[in-house]
Amino acid sequence: MSKYQDFDEFDDFDEMGGSSVDFKPYIDLLLKNWKKLLVWAFCGALFGIMIGFSTPKTYTTKAVVAPEIATRSTLGNGLSSLASLAGVNMNTMALTDAMHPDLYPEIIKSTNFKIALFDMPVTVETKDSLVHTDLYDYMVNYCKAPWWGYVFGLPRMAIEGVKSIFVKKDEFDDAEGHASLDSLRLTKQQEMVVKALSKNITASVEKRTYVLSLKVTMQDPKIAAQLANEIIKKLQDFVVSYRTEKARETVDYYELIYEETRNEYLAAQKAYAYYSDANLGVANNRAKVQLQQLQNEAQLRYQMYNQTAQNLLAARAKVQQEAPVLVVIQPGIAPHVGKPSKVKLAILWFMLGAAACCAWLLIKRKDKIENVD
Repeated sequence: MSKYQDFDEFDDFDEMGGSSVDFKPYIDLLLKNWKKLLVWAFCGALFGIMIGFSTPKTYTTKAVVAPEIATRSTLGNGLSSLASLAGVNMNTMALTDAMHPDLYPEIIKSTNFKIALFDMPVTVETKDSLVHTDLYDYMVNYCKAPWWGYVFGLPRMAIEGVKSIFVKKDEFDDAEGHASLDSLRLTKQQEMVVKALSKNITASVEKRTYVLSLKVTMQDPKIAAQLANEIIKKLQDFVVSYRTEKARETVDYYELIYEETRNEYLAAQKAYAYYSDANLGVANNRAKVQLQQLQNEAQLRYQMYNQTAQNLLAARAKVQQEAPVLVVIQPGIAPHVGKPSKVKLAILWFMLGAAACCAWLLIKRKDKIENVD
């Protein structure tokens, strides 16, 4: 077999009607219209710069939290080690707590959790001064929107204007602010703030280590970092409240019993002291027996009071023991770089403009290229 047989086969393929693609006419066409390509590209770059200046810059901060997991040792250390080597987390089989870290993102996504963030104090830097307000007011009155948002919102505003003529207004929907907030029925403005927070706050949990990653995006870098840290604090308060609920109920019960046993002990002790003083020097057996009974009653009440006090201290210690700890590996820090980048947008739209021009030229001049061929 000749070593040139493969090339002979390609020659046979050309003789049978096959043909290779010749890019030279296309390249010549683009080189011939290089001025038009540059015009389109620079127009695209200008459009990208316009978008960059029209889009409010946003800043994203990231916080990382490692939650404490309440488990009980139901598996041998050897089996747990083998399971971890296989990539299986056996701790999920030993959980004694319904508040699993996988639920933390769902808690953060909940409406009630976001409503609890409305009162967070923030400081807004304006051109004239610093404005001290809360997160709700910042989201409503100080967050900017691109100009095309207002343009696209004109039809909706027109429809609502016409609708308001024929439909009676709901005074509840016209209420502003969140001073009289009803979590079961939000106003339109409150619902818009909740949706904006849902869009700007994302949380995820790493399945193996249960490390919680939180990302917060805001137009103010300091407020973004402050909000991320506030979310971590409120999440810890929520988890602690859940985990210690039973222990706190036990503390309340023992506090009630403690007061009762303490009052009973003081009453028994007082009765013993009064009777002892009243019968001082009396030598009859009936008085001695009564005094002994009162002394035994006071001693019994003291033992009950002492045991209840110990149980109360143990219950209070249980509350502290049951309180989980969220270890903040990376707190929210105000970022210095925001998005979008005007330079990146200009480069991207420069390339898109050039690509659009190439496509337009090739499609429009396709017949001419075929005639040249």
